Amino acid sequence: MDRDFLKVGNHRKISNVYAVFLTPAEVHKINAEIQKHTRLIFDLAFEHYTFSVSLRKKQWRQRISRLYYASYNASKAVRFDHDGNHSTDVKDHSKVGLLPDGFPDKATYENELKNLREDRNSCDYDHLATKNDLLKQPDDYQVLVLNFLRHAHDH
Repeated sequence: MDRDFLKVGNHRKISNVYAVFLTPAEVHKINAEIQKHTRLIFDLAFEHYTFSVSLRKKQWRQRISRLYYASYNASKAVRFDHDGNHSTDVKDHSKVGLLPDGFPDKATYENELKNLREDRNSCDYDHLATKNDLLKQPDDYQVLVLNFLRHAHDH
């Protein structure tokens, strides 16, 4: 059922449109399911983050990659909770910095998460990339992502 729920479409729109036909209890069930999936997506983000910080400093490529996936999934959780959209398409990664109005430090995160995505691509796909080629160093990204996770959780 969980995967089917995610495939239905924009859950926020469905909930809002059908609220006139459904009982408040049924609408509550839909909203509870949205909250459950938001939490699970955020939990995945936190798993990526905790794994990234367990890696040794010399594993900078893997650290950057996991930090990116932590931020991507936190962004995905925020977007899913906010507007109900869920995608597993590769194009969804371009939305990593697309945060709702009112998100704390939105402009900073929009820029920095795009930079992290670029660095992740270098780490994962560019065999000639060095740690010095990164826009930010892993420790700096670690602080950024931890702050982003806190803001995403509180949002």
